[in-house]
Amino acid sequence: MTNSNQTVLIAVDLEDKTLPRLERSYPNLTHLAGKVILLYVIEKHQIDSVSEEEKSRLIKEKNEQLALFASNIEKNTNIPVMPVLQTGQPAEEILKAATSYGVDLIAMSTHTHIEDDYPEKNELGATVKKVIHQSVKPVFTFNSNVQLKKIRKILLPLDLTAETRQKVTNAIDIAHNLHASIHIVAVFTSSYEEIRNQLEEQMVLARNFIEEAKIPVTTKLITSEKGNRHVAFRILEYADEINADLIMIMTQQETRLEQFFMGSAAQTILRFAKVPVMSIIPKDLSTVILGA
Repeated sequence: MTNSNQTVLIAVDLEDKTLPRLERSYPNLTHLAGKVILLYVIEKHQIDSVSEEEKSRLIKEKNEQLALFASNIEKNTNIPVMPVLQTGQPAEEILKAATSYGVDLIAMSTHTHIEDDYPEKNELGATVKKVIHQSVKPVFTFNSNVQLKKIRKILLPLDLTAETRQKVTNAIDIAHNLHASIHIVAVFTSSYEEIRNQLEEQMVLARNFIEEAKIPVTTKLITSEKGNRHVAFRILEYADEINADLIMIMTQQETRLEQFFMGSAAQTILRFAKVPVMSIIPKDLSTVILGA
């Protein structure tokens, strides 16, 4: 049983063909939580065009399926699981439930139908995009083709943006809770030595901050000659190299618009990561510069 006091909302897709595999994985996810809200949303269009009798039948069927799923997780974890069924737009209902139940973390699968032969087509769905972009709570996403396991190694990509200290602080909190180590990585794509020096300085500051918190930590500076567009893939390659169990990212860079976010390295990591990704929206960036 976990010693976490966190409430985790797991948004589940009962239509997902990989659900049996996910069900076996959720006991490893719930070590993040002291309580789980298991949410399924029936989309509005599914019930608007059917009779009241058919609507009642569908809701009853999904409630029973959800209750069984919740019961199985509870039996395997000894963690209380509350099944919740809502109707409406999935992203909106997930965000509403996160607020109304006061959750600390949202967990959801990034893909429900994977095209293994054409991974470039496996774009993030609209629901995942909206939840990640609008949630004020961290969002834990995972590919439904991946078997979840206990988190031992957290990969923390660093850059020179203002949210670095917040990212490091979040990583420390999670590492403490999971008894995990932190592995810092930065990707150098510039020809300017000054940029390299700044990255190295940032990594030293982050390492010292983490060591002060008594968390095992490593650092790695990777040089890439392929430019900024390949940064995310170098991070994913390094995640494979060290057998990382979780990648932590910020999903907005300072005040850039949603259009930039959806085309950024963050989306590439979310789409192609073979391990779960923790996405966090930065708070007050004026106060989180490392070393300030």
